[in-house]
Amino acid sequence: MSEFLINGGLWLTYLMIAAAALAAIIYPIIFLSKNPAKAKSSLMGVAILLVVTLVSYLLASGDVMEFTGFEKFEMTSASTKRVGMGLILFYILALGAVGSVIYAEVGKLFKKSSKVSSTQPTTGSILE
Repeated sequence: MSEFLINGGLWLTYLMIAAAALAAIIYPIIFLSKNPAKAKSSLMGVAILLVVTLVSYLLASGDVMEFTGFEKFEMTSASTKRVGMGLILFYILALGAVGSVIYAEVGKLFKKSSKVSSTQPTTGSILE
């Protein structure tokens, strides 16, 4: 009985994951087809991500490192290049994320300082 419940639960989980994956693919396509102006900016972001991925692939080395026991990992030049691409892509995207956070915070800092200087009264204060 418990094996039946476990198998049923697993199949239900698989079904729900498949439904969620289909919804995650279909609904954005429907949204972008109804809003072509927003589709342009979304597709531009995807294109930038593809370009960064291509650059990281071109920068990655396909050299297989040799160390004690490296044979058991069955590393090939292609798999090493893909791993290198993933690492370089992670570094580029992480650097971009940190840079955008710093840019946003510095931008807020300058907006606040210009707002404070523009709201100060030019003549005497209220207490005079």
